[in-house]
Amino acid sequence: MANFKTKAAKKLDQEIGHALDKYQQELFKNLVRLTPIDTGQAQKGWREISKMSALLDTNKTRVVIRNDVPYIQRLDDGYSKQAPQGIVKPALQKTRKP
Repeated sequence: MANFKTKAAKKLDQEIGHALDKYQQELFKNLVRLTPIDTGQAQKGWREISKMSALLDTNKTRVVIRNDVPYIQRLDDGYSKQAPQGIVKPALQKTRKP
């Protein structure tokens, strides 16, 4: 049987996708803002790999935002006095607040 979606279901998927992408943009901004600055390399290391809305049509988990700076995990563990609570968890909390 063919995969059938009504116009309403397709529209709902579009709206959800738009909301997810907006959330991702805000999360990305918060990650950059909350990343400690020494040389600026860690801040510049943030990349958006794919859009959250792309995950709606797959059953796979994908990395959406990443930072490949070698010491980013140390910073997220609270190594810097500028971000003793880390980066990711505070960025998620800030993004979730209305």
